[in-house]
Amino acid sequence: MSLPRPIRISRVEWVCMRNDPVLPKAVIRLVTVRPRVGDHEGVPCERYRVVTWAPDSADRLLVGYFASLGEANAAVRFDIPDPATVVTGHAAFGMYGRTR
Repeated sequence: MSLPRPIRISRVEWVCMRNDPVLPKAVIRLVTVRPRVGDHEGVPCERYRVVTWAPDSADRLLVGYFASLGEANAAVRFDIPDPATVVTGHAAFGMYGRTR
């Protein structure tokens, strides 16, 4: 199964759609990562930061930093539905599956 491509919303930002057709699953942003204080050998580099999506940015959670957009997109998972909520059999057809 191939993943849906991220949707570019600015020069440095993408949203990833998964299960929900309206709400994004994650946001990817191209950022410059600077070396930590005391790390003399590190040089700034660009990475793709992935965070879960939430209406309020304070509620977003870090997924990770990745070297490529493809790796960042692959880190965004699909939600696995609760088996108890999956509709099967004739009930999956709603009113169209009913017999009179």
